[in-house]
Amino acid sequence: MSDLWICHDSVSSWMNPAVWNNYFRAVECLLGDRLWKLDEKDPLRRKADTSSGEDGAYVVQFKGKEDSRWLFAAFQKSKISMQIRHYKAGRDSFGRVRNNSLSIYIPERWLSAESIRCLGELFQLGNEMLGSFYAYADLKDVICGKVPSTGGSLDLSTELLGVFWLTHFGPQYCDFFQRSRLMALPGAEAGPGAGITVQFAGAPQKVGPTVRSEAEAVLGEMCFTGYGRLKMPGQHAIKLEDLLNSPG
Repeated sequence: MSDLWICHDSVSSWMNPAVWNNYFRAVECLLGDRLWKLDEKDPLRRKADTSSGEDGAYVVQFKGKEDSRWLFAAFQKSKISMQIRHYKAGRDSFGRVRNNSLSIYIPERWLSAESIRCLGELFQLGNEMLGSFYAYADLKDVICGKVPSTGGSLDLSTELLGVFWLTHFGPQYCDFFQRSRLMALPGAEAGPGAGITVQFAGAPQKVGPTVRSEAEAVLGEMCFTGYGRLKMPGQHAIKLEDLLNSPG
């Protein structure tokens, strides 16, 4: 077993402080733990206080000409941590569309049968409140074993990282892959919203060795990392600009 990661990607605006306040409070309730630190610097110094309602305002507090913001968060007892990166207007300083991302890191020592059930709820909470077009959760070793086809950083306009223990596809990707094919995957369920979530087993370590790759083959291997070379944006994935402009 290793640590478990949850990752959300979204092109929805993350500039509403009330959404962040509600999200942080809901996460505290699910984890039974207090958000302890929330800071733009690492190591973290700024103390969080979800009861004050100030943390949401801090998340969207851009300075001067900043177009993006990196934030780090930590919970007190569980030592669960978060990284948030979001863009003020959904674009970088060169005008290119960029996705917002939230990564949650769960230490191995915190994982148990009961806590893993809670993490499924945490996963869906982020999909619902943050408007994920793609999200996934799995053991750190499994996620880090995926290598982008370019050999560099992942370009979500070119390919998705993979299909994992938990994978959420937003409405645009439900249309892209076809809902019937997604719903035919083991553990597929509709929701939240117009999306589809796939959960292969009750816990990531119970997923069979070939289940993830078999699901990628059903959806089209070239849509994911590890297959092919010289892929073009929009050829095997939805361009971020098209996601941003989609009514879904």
